[in-house]
Amino acid sequence: MVRRRRPGIALALFERVVAKQILVVDDEAYLRDVHVLVLSAAGYAATALATAVEALTRLADIRPDLILLDMSLPGMDGREFLKRLRASALWRRLPVILSSGFPTDDIAALAETNTEVLAKPFTDVALLTRVRRLIGEA
Repeated sequence: MVRRRRPGIALALFERVVAKQILVVDDEAYLRDVHVLVLSAAGYAATALATAVEALTRLADIRPDLILLDMSLPGMDGREFLKRLRASALWRRLPVILSSGFPTDDIAALAETNTEVLAKPFTDVALLTRVRRLIGEA
């Protein structure tokens, strides 16, 4: 009989402490707060930023497992952010959820591997379903 080794208690505790990190990029403060609240309640660690420029600048510090990206941002919009993100070998495969109040047909062309489109307004359940599909449970 072969005994399978189970992870030790320290490893199990470490895995529980290190939550998956989600970066929320939205210029609407209220929506940022709601998204962070929903994601945190589900067990994810969430950081919210108001602009795409700030998000690009802070990516290396935050090291997100997923980005929830509003397409209509001041200055650099979500399309340009996604283009720059995918141009980097480091972030090319990072899962992204694109959120937009525009018809999903307008942004569906941007959807690719590791990218989901979520039309606004969306429910907490719809958000968490897509997050879990892309990066799994918290």
